[in-house]
Amino acid sequence: MSFTAKPGFCVVSLLDKAEFLGSFDRASLSWENKPTREEEGAMQTPATEIDQMIVQLNEFILPSSLMESFDVYREESVKSAARCFNDAQLSWFLDMLNRFRGPDDRKDSLVDIFDPGMYTCDHPAWEAAPGTRIEMPALTSEVARLVDRNSEFDEIAKEEINEFRDHAETYADDEILGLAQIAASALVDQGRIFHGRKDAIRYLALNASAVLEDLWATDDTLWKNAPVRHIQFDDMVAKRKADLLKVESTHPNFEERDFACYSEDEIRRFAFDIRSLFLTDHAEGRKSSVDPLSMIPGEEEKITVLSGERFQKR
Repeated sequence: MSFTAKPGFCVVSLLDKAEFLGSFDRASLSWENKPTREEEGAMQTPATEIDQMIVQLNEFILPSSLMESFDVYREESVKSAARCFNDAQLSWFLDMLNRFRGPDDRKDSLVDIFDPGMYTCDHPAWEAAPGTRIEMPALTSEVARLVDRNSEFDEIAKEEINEFRDHAETYADDEILGLAQIAASALVDQGRIFHGRKDAIRYLALNASAVLEDLWATDDTLWKNAPVRHIQFDDMVAKRKADLLKVESTHPNFEERDFACYSEDEIRRFAFDIRSLFLTDHAEGRKSSVDPLSMIPGEEEKITVLSGERFQKR
Protein backbone atom coordinates (compact mmCIF):
# COMPACT_ATOMS: atom_id res chain seq x y z
CA MET A 1 0.00 0.00 0.00
CA SER A 2 1.42 3.37 -0.96
CA PHE A 3 1.02 6.50 1.11
CA THR A 4 1.50 10.06 -0.09
CA ALA A 5 2.05 12.80 2.50
CA LYS A 6 0.19 16.03 1.91
CA PRO A 7 1.94 19.40 2.32
CA GLY A 8 2.23 20.30 5.98
CA PHE A 9 2.00 16.63 7.05
CA CYS A 10 3.91 15.81 10.23
CA VAL A 11 4.28 12.91 12.64
CA VAL A 12 2.45 14.81 15.38
CA SER A 13 -0.69 15.21 13.27
CA LEU A 14 -0.62 11.50 12.41
CA LEU A 15 -0.35 10.56 16.07
CA ASP A 16 -3.23 12.90 16.87
CA LYS A 17 -5.43 10.91 14.48
CA ALA A 18 -4.25 7.62 15.95
CA GLU A 19 -4.81 8.17 19.65
CA PHE A 20 -6.86 4.98 19.81
CA LEU A 21 -3.65 3.02 19.26
CA GLY A 22 -2.58 3.93 22.78
CA SER A 23 0.46 5.73 24.11
CA PHE A 24 3.59 6.07 22.00
CA ASP A 25 7.27 6.27 22.86
CA ARG A 26 8.50 9.61 21.60
CA ALA A 27 12.11 8.62 22.24
CA SER A 28 11.88 5.76 19.72
CA LEU A 29 10.98 8.00 16.79
CA SER A 30 13.79 8.91 14.41
CA TRP A 31 14.36 12.38 13.01
CA GLU A 32 16.92 11.22 10.45
CA ASN A 33 14.49 11.89 7.61
CA LYS A 34 13.26 15.20 8.96
CA PRO A 35 13.11 17.69 6.06
CA THR A 36 15.55 20.59 6.00
CA ARG A 37 14.36 24.18 6.47
CA GLU A 38 14.60 24.67 2.68
CA GLU A 39 12.51 21.54 2.00
CA GLU A 40 9.92 22.61 4.55
CA GLY A 41 9.66 25.96 2.80
CA ALA A 42 9.12 24.29 -0.56
CA MET A 43 6.32 22.13 0.91
CA GLN A 44 4.29 25.08 2.13
CA THR A 45 1.07 25.86 0.33
CA PRO A 46 -0.05 29.40 -0.59
CA ALA A 47 -2.65 29.20 2.19
CA THR A 48 0.05 28.37 4.74
CA GLU A 49 2.19 31.25 3.54
CA ILE A 50 -0.76 33.63 3.83
CA ASP A 51 -1.42 32.48 7.40
CA GLN A 52 2.21 33.10 8.30
CA MET A 53 2.14 36.55 6.72
CA ILE A 54 -1.00 37.51 8.64
CA VAL A 55 0.64 36.37 11.88
CA GLN A 56 3.60 38.60 11.08
CA LEU A 57 1.30 41.51 10.25
CA ASN A 58 -0.45 41.07 13.59
CA GLU A 59 2.90 41.88 15.20
CA PHE A 60 2.61 45.38 13.71
CA ILE A 61 -0.75 46.13 15.36
CA LEU A 62 -0.56 48.47 18.34
CA PRO A 63 -2.42 47.23 21.46
CA SER A 64 -5.66 49.16 21.97
CA SER A 65 -6.47 48.01 25.52
CA LEU A 66 -4.73 47.02 28.73
CA MET A 67 -5.52 43.33 28.13
CA GLU A 68 -4.11 43.46 24.60
CA SER A 69 -0.92 45.06 25.94
CA PHE A 70 -0.68 42.32 28.56
CA ASP A 71 -1.17 39.60 25.93
CA VAL A 72 1.52 41.11 23.69
CA TYR A 73 3.89 41.09 26.66
CA ARG A 74 3.04 37.44 27.36
CA GLU A 75 3.68 36.44 23.75
CA GLU A 76 7.05 38.14 23.63
CA SER A 77 8.04 36.67 27.00
CA VAL A 78 7.23 33.17 25.74
CA LYS A 79 9.28 33.71 22.59
CA SER A 80 12.25 34.68 24.73
CA ALA A 81 11.84 31.70 27.08
CA ALA A 82 11.47 29.27 24.17
CA ARG A 83 14.66 30.23 22.34
CA CYS A 84 16.58 27.27 23.74
CA PHE A 85 14.20 24.83 22.00
CA ASN A 86 13.72 24.12 18.30
CA ASP A 87 10.39 23.94 16.46
CA ALA A 88 10.21 20.16 16.75
CA GLN A 89 10.65 20.23 20.53
CA LEU A 90 8.02 22.94 20.95
CA SER A 91 5.61 20.90 18.82
CA TRP A 92 6.18 17.88 21.06
CA PHE A 93 5.51 20.01 24.16
CA LEU A 94 2.23 21.27 22.73
CA ASP A 95 1.20 17.77 21.66
CA MET A 96 1.97 16.33 25.10
CA LEU A 97 0.04 19.07 26.89
CA ASN A 98 -2.97 18.66 24.59
CA ARG A 99 -2.99 14.92 25.23
CA PHE A 100 -2.96 15.67 28.94
CA ARG A 101 -5.85 18.14 28.58
CA GLY A 102 -7.93 15.75 26.47
CA PRO A 103 -9.42 15.84 22.95
CA ASP A 104 -12.19 18.29 23.88
CA ASP A 105 -9.87 20.92 25.38
CA ARG A 106 -7.02 21.20 22.91
CA LYS A 107 -5.28 24.54 22.37
CA ASP A 108 -3.36 25.91 19.40
CA SER A 109 -0.33 27.20 21.28
CA LEU A 110 1.54 27.14 24.57
CA VAL A 111 0.48 30.75 25.12
CA ASP A 112 -3.16 29.65 24.93
CA ILE A 113 -2.70 26.71 27.30
CA PHE A 114 -1.07 28.85 29.98
CA ASP A 115 -3.45 31.79 29.78
CA PRO A 116 -4.11 33.59 33.09
CA GLY A 117 -7.13 35.22 31.47
CA MET A 118 -8.76 31.78 31.37
CA TYR A 119 -9.73 32.31 35.01
CA THR A 120 -11.42 35.67 34.45
CA CYS A 121 -14.84 36.76 33.24
CA ASP A 122 -15.51 40.20 31.73
CA HIS A 123 -12.17 41.50 32.98
CA PRO A 124 -12.20 45.34 33.03
CA ALA A 125 -8.77 45.36 31.34
CA TRP A 126 -10.51 44.71 28.01
CA GLU A 127 -12.09 48.17 28.22
CA ALA A 128 -9.19 49.97 29.90
CA ALA A 129 -6.60 52.01 28.00
CA PRO A 130 -3.21 50.40 27.34
CA GLY A 131 -0.97 50.47 30.39
CA THR A 132 1.71 48.61 32.30
CA ARG A 133 -0.08 47.30 35.39
CA ILE A 134 -2.84 44.71 35.65
CA GLU A 135 -4.60 42.63 38.30
CA MET A 136 -5.07 38.93 37.64
CA PRO A 137 -6.48 36.10 39.79
CA ALA A 138 -4.17 33.74 41.65
CA LEU A 139 -2.62 30.94 39.64
CA THR A 140 -4.18 27.53 40.10
CA SER A 141 -0.84 26.23 41.38
CA GLU A 142 -1.02 28.82 44.17
CA VAL A 143 -4.69 28.11 44.93
CA ALA A 144 -3.67 24.48 45.45
CA ARG A 145 -1.43 25.52 48.36
CA LEU A 146 -4.37 27.13 50.14
CA VAL A 147 -7.09 24.49 49.84
CA ASP A 148 -8.01 21.96 52.50
CA ARG A 149 -6.58 18.49 52.29
CA ASN A 150 -8.99 15.86 50.95
CA SER A 151 -11.18 18.58 49.43
CA GLU A 152 -12.55 18.10 45.91
CA PHE A 153 -9.89 20.46 44.56
CA ASP A 154 -7.12 18.62 46.41
CA GLU A 155 -8.23 15.22 45.11
CA ILE A 156 -8.44 16.47 41.50
CA ALA A 157 -5.05 18.18 41.81
CA LYS A 158 -3.36 14.97 42.97
CA GLU A 159 -4.89 13.01 40.10
CA GLU A 160 -3.85 15.63 37.54
CA ILE A 161 -0.27 15.72 38.81
CA ASN A 162 0.00 11.92 38.62
CA GLU A 163 -1.46 11.85 35.13
CA PHE A 164 0.82 14.60 33.85
CA ARG A 165 3.83 12.81 35.34
CA ASP A 166 2.99 9.82 33.12
CA HIS A 167 2.73 12.03 30.02
CA ALA A 168 6.08 13.64 30.83
CA GLU A 169 8.05 10.47 31.59
CA THR A 170 9.87 10.39 28.22
CA TYR A 171 11.13 13.96 28.60
CA ALA A 172 14.49 14.79 30.15
CA ASP A 173 14.72 16.96 33.27
CA ASP A 174 16.08 19.95 31.35
CA GLU A 175 13.14 19.75 28.91
CA ILE A 176 10.55 19.70 31.70
CA LEU A 177 12.27 22.53 33.53
CA GLY A 178 12.48 24.52 30.27
CA LEU A 179 8.80 23.92 29.55
CA ALA A 180 7.92 25.05 33.07
CA GLN A 181 9.85 28.26 32.45
CA ILE A 182 7.87 28.81 29.24
CA ALA A 183 4.66 28.29 31.22
CA ALA A 184 5.78 30.80 33.86
CA SER A 185 6.49 33.31 31.09
CA ALA A 186 3.05 32.83 29.55
CA LEU A 187 1.42 33.19 32.97
CA VAL A 188 3.67 36.17 33.77
CA ASP A 189 4.70 34.47 37.00
CA GLN A 190 7.63 36.82 37.42
CA GLY A 191 10.69 35.61 39.27
CA ARG A 192 9.44 32.02 39.46
CA ILE A 193 12.22 29.53 40.18
CA PHE A 194 11.76 25.76 39.89
CA HIS A 195 13.45 23.40 42.31
CA GLY A 196 13.79 20.25 40.28
CA ARG A 197 11.61 18.06 38.10
CA LYS A 198 8.95 17.35 40.74
CA ASP A 199 8.29 21.05 41.31
CA ALA A 200 8.10 21.72 37.55
CA ILE A 201 5.67 18.83 36.94
CA ARG A 202 3.36 20.03 39.71
CA TYR A 203 3.37 23.56 38.27
CA LEU A 204 2.70 22.41 34.70
CA ALA A 205 -0.03 19.94 35.67
CA LEU A 206 -2.02 22.34 37.82
CA ASN A 207 -1.79 25.34 35.50
CA ALA A 208 -2.52 23.35 32.32
CA SER A 209 -5.35 21.24 33.76
CA ALA A 210 -8.63 21.37 31.83
CA VAL A 211 -10.33 19.54 34.71
CA LEU A 212 -9.46 22.33 37.15
CA GLU A 213 -10.61 24.89 34.59
CA ASP A 214 -13.98 23.13 34.58
CA LEU A 215 -14.03 23.21 38.38
CA TRP A 216 -13.42 26.98 38.29
CA ALA A 217 -16.29 27.38 35.79
CA THR A 218 -18.57 25.54 38.21
CA ASP A 219 -17.47 27.35 41.37
CA ASP A 220 -14.74 30.01 41.38
CA THR A 221 -14.86 30.64 45.14
CA LEU A 222 -11.39 29.23 45.82
CA TRP A 223 -9.80 31.47 43.19
CA LYS A 224 -11.68 34.55 44.44
CA ASN A 225 -10.56 33.88 48.01
CA ALA A 226 -6.90 33.65 47.01
CA PRO A 227 -4.77 36.83 46.89
CA VAL A 228 -4.91 38.57 43.51
CA ARG A 229 -1.74 39.15 41.53
CA HIS A 230 -0.57 42.71 40.81
CA ILE A 231 1.55 42.47 37.69
CA GLN A 232 3.83 45.20 36.38
CA PHE A 233 5.02 44.79 32.78
CA ASP A 234 6.73 46.72 29.99
CA ASP A 235 5.06 49.46 27.95
CA MET A 236 4.20 47.38 24.89
CA VAL A 237 2.69 50.29 22.92
CA ALA A 238 5.99 52.15 23.11
CA LYS A 239 7.91 48.98 22.25
CA ARG A 240 5.71 48.27 19.22
CA LYS A 241 6.14 51.82 17.96
CA ALA A 242 9.90 51.53 18.31
CA ASP A 243 9.86 48.17 16.49
CA LEU A 244 7.78 49.63 13.66
CA LEU A 245 10.15 52.54 13.20
CA LYS A 246 13.07 50.14 13.16
CA VAL A 247 11.42 47.95 10.51
CA GLU A 248 10.54 50.96 8.36
CA SER A 249 14.13 52.24 8.44
CA THR A 250 15.89 48.95 7.67
CA HIS A 251 13.95 47.66 4.63
CA PRO A 252 14.70 48.86 1.08
CA ASN A 253 12.14 50.60 -1.13
CA PHE A 254 9.98 48.89 -3.70
CA GLU A 255 10.87 49.51 -7.31
CA GLU A 256 8.22 50.21 -9.92
CA ARG A 257 8.72 46.81 -11.58
CA ASP A 258 7.69 45.07 -8.34
CA PHE A 259 4.13 46.28 -8.96
CA ALA A 260 4.00 45.63 -12.70
CA CYS A 261 1.49 42.80 -12.19
CA TYR A 262 -0.91 44.94 -10.14
CA SER A 263 -3.42 47.49 -11.36
CA GLU A 264 -3.64 50.94 -9.77
CA ASP A 265 -7.01 49.99 -8.26
CA GLU A 266 -5.48 46.87 -6.68
CA ILE A 267 -2.64 48.86 -5.13
CA ARG A 268 -5.08 51.34 -3.65
CA ARG A 269 -7.21 48.46 -2.29
CA PHE A 270 -4.18 46.93 -0.60
CA ALA A 271 -3.69 50.19 1.30
CA PHE A 272 -6.97 49.60 3.15
CA ASP A 273 -6.77 45.80 3.50
CA ILE A 274 -3.19 44.52 3.41
CA ARG A 275 -4.33 40.90 3.67
CA SER A 276 -6.03 41.18 0.28
CA LEU A 277 -2.57 41.46 -1.27
CA PHE A 278 -1.78 37.91 -0.20
CA LEU A 279 -5.11 36.57 -1.49
CA THR A 280 -4.52 37.63 -5.09
CA ASP A 281 -3.19 35.24 -7.73
CA HIS A 282 -0.33 37.64 -8.39
CA ALA A 283 1.00 37.30 -4.85
CA GLU A 284 1.45 33.51 -5.04
CA GLY A 285 5.10 32.56 -4.88
CA ARG A 286 6.33 36.10 -4.30
CA LYS A 287 9.42 36.50 -2.17
CA SER A 288 8.38 39.76 -0.55
CA SER A 289 5.36 41.51 0.89
CA VAL A 290 4.18 45.06 1.33
CA ASP A 291 4.85 47.17 4.38
CA PRO A 292 1.39 48.24 5.64
CA LEU A 293 2.81 51.38 7.23
CA SER A 294 3.78 52.90 3.91
CA MET A 295 0.81 51.90 1.76
CA ILE A 296 -0.80 55.35 1.48
CA PRO A 297 -2.99 56.02 -1.62
CA GLY A 298 -1.40 58.57 -3.92
CA GLU A 299 2.04 58.15 -2.39
CA GLU A 300 3.28 55.03 -4.17
CA GLU A 301 6.86 56.26 -3.97
CA LYS A 302 6.75 55.59 -0.21
CA ILE A 303 5.93 51.91 -0.61
CA THR A 304 8.60 49.71 0.99
CA VAL A 305 9.27 45.99 1.04
CA LEU A 306 9.40 43.56 3.93
CA SER A 307 11.94 40.84 3.33
CA GLY A 308 10.34 37.45 2.72
CA GLU A 309 12.83 35.94 5.15
CA ARG A 310 10.82 37.39 8.04
CA PHE A 311 7.91 35.16 7.07
CA GLN A 312 9.82 31.88 7.16
CA LYS A 313 9.24 29.42 10.00
CA ARG A 314 11.92 29.72 12.63
